[in-house]
Amino acid sequence: MKKNLFTLSIVILLLVMLVGCSNSEKASMGGMVNADASETRENADSPLLIEGDGYPYVLTDYLNNQFVLEEKPEDWAVLSGTYLNMWYYLGGKSVCATNLNTAYLEDAYADKIKALPNVGAVYNPNLEKVMEIEPSFTIAQVGIQTGLAQSMNEMGKPAALFHMKSYEDVLAHLLVFGKLLENEEKAEETITQMDLDKKAITDQLPAESKSIVIMYVTASSLAVKLDNSIAGDVANILALENIASGLPPDTLGSETTPLDVEYIAEQDPDVILVTSMISSNEDAMRVMNKEFDENPVWQTISAVNDQNIVYLPQEYFLYNAGHKYVEAIEYMAKGVYPEIYGALNE
Repeated sequence: MKKNLFTLSIVILLLVMLVGCSNSEKASMGGMVNADASETRENADSPLLIEGDGYPYVLTDYLNNQFVLEEKPEDWAVLSGTYLNMWYYLGGKSVCATNLNTAYLEDAYADKIKALPNVGAVYNPNLEKVMEIEPSFTIAQVGIQTGLAQSMNEMGKPAALFHMKSYEDVLAHLLVFGKLLENEEKAEETITQMDLDKKAITDQLPAESKSIVIMYVTASSLAVKLDNSIAGDVANILALENIASGLPPDTLGSETTPLDVEYIAEQDPDVILVTSMISSNEDAMRVMNKEFDENPVWQTISAVNDQNIVYLPQEYFLYNAGHKYVEAIEYMAKGVYPEIYGALNE
């Protein structure tokens, strides 16, 4: 019996060593060393975690997938316009991009980004095209690109999943990207300046806040945004009362709730904010004007009658503006409180 136990112990030890060697081999290539997608880091102190004072780094992404990067990858693939702007701002480059449409891009590198090989729509990148380019490491967006990232990891091409919605998310991503791109100083300086600029705006807020509803226009539907959206986060920063706070989402984790015009009329918000995922802000305005004309309930809402309707630009409120997030805060502040911050056309 002792002999059998000894043999079993040796077998277990060998298995542990084999797994360790396998993980070490993946780690040396920057591959995934641990995957636990069953629990996101949404409720963690930070949505991302990077450990190390320099390469090698241990990166834990938003779905708790862990990667060891022994050295700085040469060919990054950044598959979402949400991250590209900040990535290039910190000195990074990408070997490809998805359709950018209304993503915010700074003039300094807009042409370079637009010239990148296109691998399809942001919500459905072409896996074959991405693999043909052979990136060393891929940065993908959780949710719409989760399946693609998982497929890449299974094929030995490391792909980490990121999720950037709120102001705090932006600060966390600046720190992580700054480390990955070996540009921590610029990242930290940017965070300091963003905090100062945000404070300059919030210090001017009136004692009595306004109530708002955030409409969401797509090519096929109308809905209302919740607090976990970009616009919802900016509204919270400005101490605005979102009348949709606490309403149930469309689906678990969704940032929208179904449109209920009667509920909006009952709450009678001071301002209607409009976000969109449609071809242009002008088209969003046409859709909303048609809705106002065809449903008489809207005519009972003060914000409609007083024309207190603010159309939020997609470059700030569809794609996350990243290090330009304070510009999104300022835009909403001007739209809601022009008497304090100045009109939007100034």
